[in-house]
Amino acid sequence: MDSEGRVDSVVETIDASDELRAIEATSTDDVASILENEAVVCVVTGYDLPDGTGMDVVRTIRAHAPQTPCVLFTDVPPGEIDTTSAEESIVEYLNRGLPDAAERLEFVVNDVIEHSAQVSFLRPSDEDERLETLAGYEVDELPIEDSFGRLTDLIADHFDVAVSFVGLIEAEEENFLACTGADWESLTREDTICTHSMLQEDVMVVEDITADSRFSENDQLQNLGIVSYAGANMTAPNGQVIGQVCVLDHEPRQYTEPERETLQQYADTVMEILELRQRLRDAGRATVEGASQ
Repeated sequence: MDSEGRVDSVVETIDASDELRAIEATSTDDVASILENEAVVCVVTGYDLPDGTGMDVVRTIRAHAPQTPCVLFTDVPPGEIDTTSAEESIVEYLNRGLPDAAERLEFVVNDVIEHSAQVSFLRPSDEDERLETLAGYEVDELPIEDSFGRLTDLIADHFDVAVSFVGLIEAEEENFLACTGADWESLTREDTICTHSMLQEDVMVVEDITADSRFSENDQLQNLGIVSYAGANMTAPNGQVIGQVCVLDHEPRQYTEPERETLQQYADTVMEILELRQRLRDAGRATVEGASQ
């Protein structure tokens, strides 16, 4: 996107690549909408835009899909660019005034896509607080396995998918509390799609991982037969995302907006169960302590 009438040249440069397809946006709102509905692997933006700056685009990326790299393609000098609050996004700068800028743009875009795909996994900026919130539930002590097993059975049947699961995202891996359709106990955070999905506010859908550069080279996902994915955040009352409720299939799959809302409702139900179990546990401890005094 750009504000200087040069969008077509950027689109043409990107479309000239055999491996890339350009989606044009003309405002930061358009970028937010596209990030929610398309498997975008990189954003190229100018700096001076009709409704803000390129760094506003970067902040939009950070809010909706922080794993998506961004290239600032502008003739505005780096020293004049406001980089506040952009440190957690992958940002590259390319001077648009260079004679071979178009050729360099294709190289830079491919390079940042490859780099972002090689990042082991992105951690939220408040990862320590998130893990502390997760630890507070003491899941190993809660009688939830049967409840969640019934719930994942219901989810798999409702969406008619091959696999559904409830997973807690620990420091280095995602542990499954219940999994219908597969005998999985955990995946490393490098391998699970949930490490990306948890960074988004809304339900994340990957219709076909073979067409998404973030996951198309993930051997573990291929070995498990995962082709499509949808994941909803399990969000604690303090706003921390501790896990995901997900549905997977062995073939490409789309999810309507009502289906995404339903999946989020299931994730909210999981959190309600955890909250209830925790309150009952705490009440039981208080009773025991009171009786012993």
